[in-house]
Amino acid sequence: MGTGMRITTNAMIRKYSTNLNKALGDLDAKRNTVASNRNFNKISEDPGAAMKSFKLRSNFARTDVQIENTKDALAKFDEVTSNVLNCSSMANQFIETDLKGINGTASYETRQAYKQKVDKLVDSFLQQMNGKYNENFIFGGASTKELPFEKKGNEIYYRGEPVNTIPDTHKYFSEHSYRDIGFGMKEKEGEIVSTSAFDTAVNGLDVFGYGIGDDGLPNNIVCLAQELSNLLGKEEITGADKEKYDKIINKFPQVVNDMIDNGLAALGTKQAFLENAEDQLTQTSQILNEQISNLDFCDPAEAITNLMWAQYAYNATLKVGNTLLSNSFIDFMS
Repeated sequence: MGTGMRITTNAMIRKYSTNLNKALGDLDAKRNTVASNRNFNKISEDPGAAMKSFKLRSNFARTDVQIENTKDALAKFDEVTSNVLNCSSMANQFIETDLKGINGTASYETRQAYKQKVDKLVDSFLQQMNGKYNENFIFGGASTKELPFEKKGNEIYYRGEPVNTIPDTHKYFSEHSYRDIGFGMKEKEGEIVSTSAFDTAVNGLDVFGYGIGDDGLPNNIVCLAQELSNLLGKEEITGADKEKYDKIINKFPQVVNDMIDNGLAALGTKQAFLENAEDQLTQTSQILNEQISNLDFCDPAEAITNLMWAQYAYNATLKVGNTLLSNSFIDFMS
C-alpha cells in the first residue's frame, strides 16, 4: 500500500471524525432544546441573543415595578377619596341635624350637651384626616410616618404647627413624593425632574383647608368645628359670641364644599391619569414578555422537527463512516 493512500485515508478519517463530532454536538444541542424548551442555556451558545434577553428582562422587571407603583398610588388615592367622602358625610349629617339646634340663646347645660356632640365630630374628623394606607399617613404630604393632624388643648395642629396660622408660603405646599410610573424618572442637581415621575404626595392642608378666612373664622373643617366647641364651652355668651355662632353655622356648608372640591377634583384627574398609565404599562409588559418568550423559548413542534433532522444527519454520518472505515480496512489489508 502506497504512502499517498495512507495519507488520504488518515485525512478522510480525521475529516469524518470532525463531522461525526459536529453531528453529535448538534444532536446533543437539539436534544437540550427539546428538553429545556429554551433556545439557549448558556450565554456562550448565543451571546447576541443572550445580551438582548438580559436587556429585555431588565426592562420587564422595571416595568413590573412601575406597574406596582401605579397600583400602589391608585390604592392610596382610593383611600384618600374614601376618607374625604366619610368626612363630607359626617359633616353634612351634622349640618342637617345638630347644627340646626345650636344657638347662642341656649342654656349652659344645653350648650354642654351640644359641645359633647361637636367634640365627638372633631375626633371623628381627626380619625379620617389621620387615615393610613400601608402604615403610611395618607394626608401627611411628603411626611408619611408622623401623625399629620393633632388636637392640643383647644387647637388643631398639622405636623406640629397650628393649622389656623400656617401661611400660603409654607414649605409644606412645595413638598413632593415622586414614584416611577414609566416616564423615565430623571434627576437634575439632586432633584427629581417633575415631568419624569408622578407625585403621590397628598397634603392634608390642601384638602381640608388652613389659615383664617376674611370672616375671621378657620377655613379648615376640623378647626371650624373646634372653634364651635370652644364657643359652646364658654360660661357666659356675649352679643359678639352670638354673632360668631351665626357666622360658623353659615360657613360650615361652604367649608364642606371646599373640602370636597379640593379633595376630590384634583384626585379624579390624577386617578384617571394613573389608570391610563397602568393600562399602557400592562401592554408594555405583555409585549416585553412576548419578546422574551420568542427569544428565550422555542416552538416545541419546531424543536422536535429540528431534533429529528439532527438525528437523521447523525445517522447518515455514521453510515458514511461505516462505509469509509470498511473501505479503509480493505485498502489497509490489500
